[in-house]
Amino acid sequence: MRHWIAWGVFALAALLVALAGLAGLVNREVLDGPRFVANVEQVRQDPDVARAIGAEVADVAVARRADLVAVKPLIAQVAAGVVASDAVRPIFRVAATQAHTALTTPDSTTVVLRLADLGAVVTALLRTSAPEAAAAIPPDLPVTLSTVGGQGGFVGAAVATSQRATTLAWLLPALAIGCLALGVRVHPRPREAIHGAGIAVAAGGALLLVAAIGQQVWAASLDRSTLAGAAGAALLTTFGGPLVQIATLTLLLGGVVALITSATLPATDVDRRVRAVLRRAAGRPTSTGFGIARGLVMAVSGTALVLWPDATLRGLAVLAGVITVLYALDQLTGAARRARTREDRTTGTPAGSAPPPVRTGRPGWWVPAAAASVAVALVGALLAVSATPPRPVAAADATDPALTTCNGSQVLCDRRYDEVAFPAAHNAMTAEDAGFYLAEQPTGMVGLLDRGVRVLLIDTWYGQPVASGAVLTAPANFAAAGAQARDEFGPEIVESVNRIVSQLQAGGGPPSGPIAPYLCHTFCELGGTPLLSELQGVRAWMATHPTEVVTLFIQDAVTPADTAAAFDAAGLTGAAYVPAAPGAPWPTLRSMVETDRRLVVLMENDGGGAEHPWLLQGFDYVQDTGYEYPTVESFDCALNRGDPDASLFLVNHWLSGFRSLYTDAQTVNADGVLGARLTRCATERDRLPNYVAVNWVNLGDLTVVVDRLNGL
Repeated sequence: MRHWIAWGVFALAALLVALAGLAGLVNREVLDGPRFVANVEQVRQDPDVARAIGAEVADVAVARRADLVAVKPLIAQVAAGVVASDAVRPIFRVAATQAHTALTTPDSTTVVLRLADLGAVVTALLRTSAPEAAAAIPPDLPVTLSTVGGQGGFVGAAVATSQRATTLAWLLPALAIGCLALGVRVHPRPREAIHGAGIAVAAGGALLLVAAIGQQVWAASLDRSTLAGAAGAALLTTFGGPLVQIATLTLLLGGVVALITSATLPATDVDRRVRAVLRRAAGRPTSTGFGIARGLVMAVSGTALVLWPDATLRGLAVLAGVITVLYALDQLTGAARRARTREDRTTGTPAGSAPPPVRTGRPGWWVPAAAASVAVALVGALLAVSATPPRPVAAADATDPALTTCNGSQVLCDRRYDEVAFPAAHNAMTAEDAGFYLAEQPTGMVGLLDRGVRVLLIDTWYGQPVASGAVLTAPANFAAAGAQARDEFGPEIVESVNRIVSQLQAGGGPPSGPIAPYLCHTFCELGGTPLLSELQGVRAWMATHPTEVVTLFIQDAVTPADTAAAFDAAGLTGAAYVPAAPGAPWPTLRSMVETDRRLVVLMENDGGGAEHPWLLQGFDYVQDTGYEYPTVESFDCALNRGDPDASLFLVNHWLSGFRSLYTDAQTVNADGVLGARLTRCATERDRLPNYVAVNWVNLGDLTVVVDRLNGL
C-alpha cells in the first residue's frame, strides 16, 4: 500500500515540477523587464511580422487616398524594411515597456503591444520615393501587434495569474521538493524511492517538453499572413526556445538521478528491455487496447509531422537527444559494474584463509546520498534562477549594450548634456529652399539635422494661409512683427519688407485655412511654414536617428498652450526632457537616449509652467552673448541675457547686416574666426560654449570647431 501511495505522491511531484518550470519561464522571460524587451526585439526581426506590418501601413494609406493603390506594394515594401531595420528599435522598446507595465500592474487583465510612432518613420523614408503616399500616412499611425486578455474570461484570468508568477516561481519548486521528500519517506524501500523521485522529475521534464511541442504547434497553426497571427506566432516561437531548454534540463536532471540510483538496485539489462519494447511496438498487438493506443499514437504523430513538421521534428529531436544522453550514461555505469564483477571473479584466495567478501556490484549507502545531494543541488539552482525577482524595464535601459554612440560619438554618451558642445543654426526656419525672403540657412529644420546641426533656433508666430499660397501674419501679431522687423533689418530693408507685406496683404486672396502657429521671421509674408508640419518632420528624423539628442530654442510669439498643442499633435511631447527638479543636474546623453527623453525645448519668452513643464523657460537655463555685431572686430564674449550661473552657454556668432548674409557667413564661420572666438569666450566666461549658433551652417568650419570643443 505504501508503495502505491509513494508513487501517487511522485506523480503529484511530476506535475508540480512541470508547473514550476512554466512559472519560472513566465517569471524570467515575461515579468522580467529586460528579458521581455529583448524578446519583443526578436519579434521585430521576424520577417513575417515585418511583412504584415508593411501590409497594414499600406492599407491605411490606400484607405485615406484610393489612388495610392497603384503604389501599394511600394508602401508595403518600405514599411516592412523600416520594421526590419534598427530605425524603429526605440519604437519597439517603448511598445514593449508599455506592454510590460500593463502586464505587471495589479488588476490589469489586458496587455496591448502597440507601435505608436511607426507612421513617422515610414513617412520619412517615403518622402523621396512616394511623396503622395507619405502625405497619406498619419505620423501617429498606431499599429497593434498583439492584444492579450480583455474583460473577464479565461485569457483575462490567465493574464492575472501570470502576474503572480514571481510567487509561484519559488512556491511550486518548494512544493515539488516537499512532495519528492514525502514520497521517499513513505516508500517502503528507500533506494527504490530515490530512483522513483528521479523518474518523477524526469516525468515533469517530459510534460514540459510536451508543452513546448504544443506551443510550437500552436505557433505553426496561426495565420502568418495577418498581423495578429504573425506577431502571435513570433511571440510563441520566441518563448518556445527557453521552454525547451527548461524541459531538457529537467529531463536530464531526473534521468541522471534515476541512473545513479539504479546502481543500488538489482542489475537490469537495459539493452534487452529496449529491444523488447521495440519488438512489442513494431510487432502484432497482444491486445485490442494496445492496438488501439498504438494506432492513435501513430495517427497523431503522423498528423503532426504533416501539419507542423518543423515543430514536431524539433520536439522529437530534443527527446531523442535526452534519451541518447541517458542511454550513454547507463552504458557507462553498466560497463563499470561489469568491470568490477570481473575483477572480483579473478581475485585469488590463499589456502586455509577465509574467502573475501563477495561484491555484488551494488554500492553502499553513499550512492543514494550522492543522488539526493545532486538532486537537491540542481533543483535548488533551478529554483534560485527561476525565482529571481523580476527587474523593471529601466534596468535594461541602464545597461543597454546596443547603445555605442550618442550624437555620433561614444565619448559623448557619458557626459552630461551641459558638458557637450552642439552645432546650432540661427533662424533655422529661414530656409533658402523654402523660398524665405532674407534666408539665413540653406534648408529647413530636417535638412539642417541631416547636416549635423543639433540645436535649432526658431521663431514662432501666428499666421493664416491664403488662396495665393502665401501666409499672412495674423492681426494679433502684426504690430509686434513690424517692431521686430524695424529693429533687425534696418530702415532700407524695412522699406522693401513693407512693400512685400502690403502687396500680399492686398492681393493674397481670401483665407484658405485657420490662423495657426507658423515658423516665420518677423512677418509671415516673408516666408512661413506650419509649425506642426516642421515638428512632424523633426519627430520622423528623431525616430530614424534614435541615438541623437536635439534641442529647439524657440523665440515665441505663440502662447505656451498652442505651442504644447502643436508638439502633442506632432507626437513629440513624449520625447521632451523634463527636469527632475529645479536646479537638478542635467542627465548624461546616454540617459536621455535610453529613456527616449532626448528633445530639449527652451522658450525665450514664456515657459510652460506647471501645465507644460517640458517647455523650459530658456534664460533660466541659458546665458548668452550679444547678437548685434556689425564687424568681425566687434565680436565679444560679454554676458547679454540669462544669469551668469546658468548651466548652458549660447554663443551667437553672426554679423547683423542683411545685405551680405552669405559672404559674411563665409568669413565668420571660418575656423580662424569662429574657433578663435570660442576659445576666447570659454576662457573669459569660464565655461564650455554649449550652443554655437551661426548663419549658413553649410559654410565654414562649424562642425570642425565644435568637435574640437568636445575633444573629438
